[in-house]
Amino acid sequence: MSFPDDFSGHALKYAASKVLAHQATRSFLENNSPHYKLITLHPTFVLGPSMIQKTPEEISGMNALFWLSVTSGQTRIANAWVHVYDVADAHIKVLEKDIQSGTEFILSRPAVSWEHAADFIKEKYPAVECKLEPPFEGHWALDTTTADRILGMRWRSEEQIIGDVIEQQLGLRENARN
Repeated sequence: MSFPDDFSGHALKYAASKVLAHQATRSFLENNSPHYKLITLHPTFVLGPSMIQKTPEEISGMNALFWLSVTSGQTRIANAWVHVYDVADAHIKVLEKDIQSGTEFILSRPAVSWEHAADFIKEKYPAVECKLEPPFEGHWALDTTTADRILGMRWRSEEQIIGDVIEQQLGLRENARN
């Protein structure tokens, strides 16, 4: 199978790798009897403060795609986000509970609204010069019932996710000027 060499091709490769890994995990569980429990966590687009980013130019991963979406006006990720701290919390909660092997958890706050995100950024962070304008395409529907019920997840708000990414980026820009 071949993929385009542009951004969409890279996104397709990434998505394909996730699907293939999931299929391999399901196959492994079906064909083997591991002596351990195998639990899978499937986070959507993970956003939040980066512990490795030291300069504004070092923004990477999903934070970079989010930032590019905001500053270019063209969304680069779907409306399914999860805060990096929620992903960390889920990992801890899985270790603390007796969960049946093979259980899968989708990790995501409820689907966000790019319209709301754009309005929030323009109002709270005018220095960012948000170029996002509706209409927006690619709305995902998510079912996080299993994570909500078994792990007791309480997802951080889209405003906190947005704020944590933007405030880190703005703080690093300010530090670079000084």
